[in-house]
Amino acid sequence: MHIPASKESSNVEPDIKIDRTSLENVDNFKYLGSIKTSDGTCTKDINTRIAMAKQGMVSLNNIWKDKSIPKPLKFKLLKTLVWPRMLYGCETWTMRKADELKLEAAEIRFFRRLLRLRVSWKDRRTILWKCVSRNGDWKDTTSKRKKA
Repeated sequence: MHIPASKESSNVEPDIKIDRTSLENVDNFKYLGSIKTSDGTCTKDINTRIAMAKQGMVSLNNIWKDKSIPKPLKFKLLKTLVWPRMLYGCETWTMRKADELKLEAAEIRFFRRLLRLRVSWKDRRTILWKCVSRNGDWKDTTSKRKKA
């Protein structure tokens, strides 16, 4: 592999060659299920992960609607079947405030769907606090993973 040294500005895309074959420069690519971007942000990956978690919630809709299944079991199913989809690769994310807000909104949406609630904006924080105090949240999970 040959990467030529350059004293020019950093705006110029590097010409990386392997066995005299130039590699194509791309804006983003998927690597091990995670989206990597040229600007280093994780927003696209986080949006994709939230969408995958939403699909998981929809596929488990019959479980969420079933009144014979106790709520503690539903919370355990949420933590084992939906959270891993949303938080895969979270150890490497560079979190921005907007990304945190998106994850919090997704979390509230999932809890509301699980509890079958229609709630006003004012009551969302209260519901989130009640659910999180019993079950943990995505912030706990990401901080534990980053420390490990």
